[in-house]
Amino acid sequence: MISWATPLLVLPGVGLLVMSTSARFARLHDELHHHMHVLNCSPETLERLLLRGRLFRNTLLALYGAAALLATSGLAGGLSLPEALSSALLGLGVSLMVVASLTLMRETTISLDIIEAEVRSTPFPEPGSAAHNH
Repeated sequence: MISWATPLLVLPGVGLLVMSTSARFARLHDELHHHMHVLNCSPETLERLLLRGRLFRNTLLALYGAAALLATSGLAGGLSLPEALSSALLGLGVSLMVVASLTLMRETTISLDIIEAEVRSTPFPEPGSAAHNH
């Protein structure tokens, strides 16, 4: 038997994921502008940054959906609606949290790919050169 409070106990975790993902999404916005206007980066890098943006959007949509389903599950339980309904809503909400987590894992991998590509394409001064000694 699922208590009406059970889905509500998960909501703070969803909230933390929303906050951290939103902060990362805002940081990506700044990074994208920096790459476009200051670094004049390659179209490939811009495409990867835009892909990250789409992944953040999809993650946030999944998290908002999870929050709605979890809150509705708690409400259904509180109104003594059939337990099957509350359980189904809870299961769907948790499933959306899993989707959001998997999407964030993909975004993290792409983010590291971008960093590695930038490091490989950055010319570093040779050891012993005047630029290296400063």
